[in-house]
Amino acid sequence: MSDQSGLSSSVPERAGPGVEHVIVLVLENRSFDHLLGYLDHPDPTFDGLRGPGPFVNPGWEHGPAVAASDDGKTVLPIDPDHSHDAVLEQLGMRDPAIRQPDNQGFVRSYERKGRGNGPNSHAGPVGKAVDLYHRLRPGTRIRGRGPLIMRCHAPQSVPVLATLAKEFAVCTRWFASVPGETWPNRNFIHAATSAGETDIEPGFYYDRTIFELLEDAGKSWHIYHDDTPQVWVFANLWVPPARHANWFAFTAFAEHVASGQLPTYSFIEPNQRPPFHLMDDGASTGADVSNSQHPGNNLVSNAAYDTFPTESAGDFTRAEGLIASVYEALRAKPDLFERSILLITHDEHGGTYDHRPPPTDVPAPIAHPRTLNRFIRWWYRPVSRPFDFHMLGVRVPAIVISPLVERGSISTEARDHASVPSTLRALFAPRADPLTARDAWAPPFHTLLTREQPRQADLPDLSAHLPPTPRATAPEPPRGRVPEHYRPFTRLASHVGKKLRETGVPRSQAPLIATRSKKAALVSQAFKARAEEARASS
Repeated sequence: MSDQSGLSSSVPERAGPGVEHVIVLVLENRSFDHLLGYLDHPDPTFDGLRGPGPFVNPGWEHGPAVAASDDGKTVLPIDPDHSHDAVLEQLGMRDPAIRQPDNQGFVRSYERKGRGNGPNSHAGPVGKAVDLYHRLRPGTRIRGRGPLIMRCHAPQSVPVLATLAKEFAVCTRWFASVPGETWPNRNFIHAATSAGETDIEPGFYYDRTIFELLEDAGKSWHIYHDDTPQVWVFANLWVPPARHANWFAFTAFAEHVASGQLPTYSFIEPNQRPPFHLMDDGASTGADVSNSQHPGNNLVSNAAYDTFPTESAGDFTRAEGLIASVYEALRAKPDLFERSILLITHDEHGGTYDHRPPPTDVPAPIAHPRTLNRFIRWWYRPVSRPFDFHMLGVRVPAIVISPLVERGSISTEARDHASVPSTLRALFAPRADPLTARDAWAPPFHTLLTREQPRQADLPDLSAHLPPTPRATAPEPPRGRVPEHYRPFTRLASHVGKKLRETGVPRSQAPLIATRSKKAALVSQAFKARAEEARASS
């Protein structure tokens, strides 16, 4: 099979024999080259940064070109911009006259974020006021750090991800679904559409999801999460008690694998609660629990960056532990693992560098923007040209793991996050209609299971990377200013709390004056309690 770019997969396709379980873990905001570009893959066709190149970006204001390198740290002094407008700049498409991406704007975008002096990126009365506020507000401006975005990771920095990429199948043409932020890309994983959104729009979405399609086919599903998951946005997945019973704390995943209770489809969302401090300021309260790998969860001050130890543990390392824990739970149950597929990917690139331009000719789902959003856009909207959804986002890591995957496999077929619902349909509901035109196009990934007999003795052992035993109860959220990238989660938690009360969950016993993070944590506790009640009554 060939993709729309004329590339063919180096792996012959099969029908995924005997697959009964699909598990998907989606981390946050890292590009393919940023994490795997320097992978020492045994296949010379691996499309990373060890080839002839050149892998460079122009410097800031006609400065010298900046080359990619393998000396990236687990921390950054600036959370890269990954709004739709910024991603278009990173792809070299901020000028509406440019129709093809060249991935030559990453250094400019990162420098612009540090300086805080970008041009207006929003229109409408509120949008212009917000841009003016961000330009004028007091604060330290960071200059000269644009080249840092070209620093990618050596394999020893991501030992779990690198090992899995070499030992199983790595997709070198898996792109985010949208050149934009986290939420629209996660929505594509679940519904093969973002309802016309390219940036985060907190609130509920009512597009039909792959979970509902599987239900109609008589198949089961679970969502495993901690704290405030983004998949809350699909309220139809948890308002009915029968569906709310499908939501579990992440610790239940290993228990379900061991006891044979794993459903047809398991979706795992990492813990999104970030540190409310810089990693070098000594303010940690022991409440740091995020393991999403979001760059904003791994920040240090500009002054500390150059000497900050790269081996320092934090969210970045905890994400590696999360991957290892999911994999090791499956490896410990060989008979179940042989009937399972595990996909590890990231929802979007988060502003980090990648050299491979995305396809520009993929089918667009029909968008049905929410009425409220149409009103909001009059007041506050990006100034970038309307997006037609025929172009994918920046390339992200994607690894397909199964004992039936040939060691060292590479797939060069173009995919995006809609390949998740397309795979689940192909395996478990082959007669069901696609959710949208996008997942009708998106190639499934179960075809990478090409072995007649499962691997057994030579499966990699990642137990050395397992995280410490999690606490029985989540730690109290820290005090302090809520990081910008976590604010949509706290707003979503408010919406969820209101809807829970509408469905009979009493108001949480929150203090009269409580931080937004505290309120979000209480909503999360109430949500988990309602899930337990739903299971008890079923």
